[in-house]
Amino acid sequence: MPQVALNGIRVIELSDSIAASYCAKMFTDYGADVVRVDSPDHPPTSTVNADNAEQVALHLHLNANKRSVALDLESERGRGLLRDLALRCDVVVESMSPGVAEGLGIGYETLAAHRADIVMTSVTPFGQTGPYSGWGYTELTIFAMTGAMNREGLPNRYPLKYGGEIAQYFAGTAAAAATMSALAGAAFSGVGDWIDLSIMEVMAGHPHQVGRRGPFAYSGELDRRTDPRTSSAGGREPYAVGTFRCKDGYVSFLPLGSRMWPNISQMIGRPELQQDPRFLTSEDRTENRHELEEIFQSWLQVHTRMEVFDAAQRAGLPGGPVLHSHEAVENEHFRSRNYFQDVVHPVYGHLWHTGLPVLLTDVQRTTSSPAPETGADSREVLAEFVGLEESEIRELEESGVVRNG
Repeated sequence: MPQVALNGIRVIELSDSIAASYCAKMFTDYGADVVRVDSPDHPPTSTVNADNAEQVALHLHLNANKRSVALDLESERGRGLLRDLALRCDVVVESMSPGVAEGLGIGYETLAAHRADIVMTSVTPFGQTGPYSGWGYTELTIFAMTGAMNREGLPNRYPLKYGGEIAQYFAGTAAAAATMSALAGAAFSGVGDWIDLSIMEVMAGHPHQVGRRGPFAYSGELDRRTDPRTSSAGGREPYAVGTFRCKDGYVSFLPLGSRMWPNISQMIGRPELQQDPRFLTSEDRTENRHELEEIFQSWLQVHTRMEVFDAAQRAGLPGGPVLHSHEAVENEHFRSRNYFQDVVHPVYGHLWHTGLPVLLTDVQRTTSSPAPETGADSREVLAEFVGLEESEIRELEESGVVRNG
């Protein structure tokens, strides 16, 4: 359920990327009125087949609680309506190639000349300037070019990227935070800002990457691919690092160095191992890690994921169960905090969406609304924002400049 902290804030979104759409989603999840500008030719999401199921699911996730206006931006009248809408919003979020917004009449300088406090957030793969600024990308492109991919995977195989769209969502979160800061600044100074966010640069500065880049930053040591468990362990002891099979699935651990050895031995009920000559020092345990891991695994295979999780918590050991999607939705802790939201869609029925990343104390929550069909709110928004009469909107529909529903 969205919160109402940003009630009264208007955001217009022109995006075909996850990052910019997620940025705008975070605003609508906290009560802002977010209006997507779509093409009248955009296909409906009410029909799912094997070719578009993933795209439809992503659309439903990213656009819940938003409104949709469909404008023909190739027409002069459509571009004029876009400019009118943008000037009546507090924030413009866009992911178009550099220079396209200016061509549509909604460049930052154009808008700021009429409304000094407007905030524009441009989310692009490589930023507004630089030799790559006009280039296209995929998640794989970004992951490869930021150095993140070079160290992932087995040493004798190809480099790998992480699963999913980490760069996109991380960039969207960063864009939302920067936009909110600029919006707060505009409220005090009356002057907005143009945020130039490069997904590549955001991913290059990801905390995980910065941490792993330490050896190169301080000593010039290259971060080569190594055995996954040893690599993940870093300076830690590798016998209990990573993902392990247990009685009913998998659990994952990341103990923090040799100081965690007593915790591990206590967790598995074998404190006497601390006096075992094979495991006295960190060097001993690393050298005999296969024997130690066999002992560790023999304990895991007779315990369930939640039993292991409970034992790890009692032992003060960082570790937890690997949950399936349906188990996460049904998890007692998530349910107690009402994290996953049941959004009722007119075509797809009950859909479980991820909830708010941050809860604000004593801020009212409202019911979530499903992602709109293209142009579902054209008439309402054009009347509310621009003040068009119904006859004018009907004429625009007949001419193809506007699509409603």
